[in-house]
Amino acid sequence: MSTHPVGADQLDRLRAAGYPVTHEVGRGMEGMVAALDEERVVKVWDRRPRVEVDRLRAFYDAVHDGLVEAGVELAVPRILDVGEVDGLVVTVHPLLPGRAEDDLGPGPVVDVLAGLSQVPVHPDMALLPVPDGERPFDPSVPFGASLADLVLRRAELLGDLLADGVAARMAEALRAVPPVPPRLVHGDLGPVHVLLESGRPVGLLDFGYVSTLGDPAFDAAVAACLQDMFGPGAAAATAALDDLVVRRFDHDPAVLVLYRAAYGLVTASCLVGHPGRHMDWCLDLVDTWAGA
Repeated sequence: MSTHPVGADQLDRLRAAGYPVTHEVGRGMEGMVAALDEERVVKVWDRRPRVEVDRLRAFYDAVHDGLVEAGVELAVPRILDVGEVDGLVVTVHPLLPGRAEDDLGPGPVVDVLAGLSQVPVHPDMALLPVPDGERPFDPSVPFGASLADLVLRRAELLGDLLADGVAARMAEALRAVPPVPPRLVHGDLGPVHVLLESGRPVGLLDFGYVSTLGDPAFDAAVAACLQDMFGPGAAAATAALDDLVVRRFDHDPAVLVLYRAAYGLVTASCLVGHPGRHMDWCLDLVDTWAGA
């Protein structure tokens, strides 16, 4: 598939292709979103091929149906239609309610975690690669074992950035985590992904980085460290959410630290070509576990 940079004339291209968009809503790492009408938006994907978008569509349909079945009132960006404009995949999504807030606080995140844990599982929730370029996790395999194998593969990309033996020790610890019935895992639950209305979570964005069926404790662990990644209160924010999820869901605090380290290692391996503050933060998660 050919690719074109998203430029100022992208709205005109969409209109010429039959999408009567009104204005640009935002831009992300994967493309541009424009308003189609009062109920729908259009996304132009910079790089995603059609086969990946179709897979994401099936995933979101399963998540949506599961949320409805569980009675959890969280909207997700389902893909209502798929097309192509100038060689780029174009998708139509519902306009979700609510808005993201930087100062989210731990309460709404815990509510989202509780909602996700109630969603009945469906095979299509395990369709996505974990992460891009890898294969999907098999929900019949214990989550810790799948994550251990992933850690060992991704550690090879980091080379000398990891201390000797750290990846092997991490994999051994992950395989020792007691298996739990798999549940829906967002995998990258940062504050910007939760949409609020009157302080209540009503929408959830950006599944797809490490979204799968797995251990809900992984979601809780990652959500805690994403509360405040770089601010002076980062450690306190992580500890506060850890405390809440331990009391509410009975997660093992040591497993939370271990899962954060695995998330850090995998994410660092995706950033090898882009060293900087984010990659250093990821490796700090590994070091925190390794030095515990």
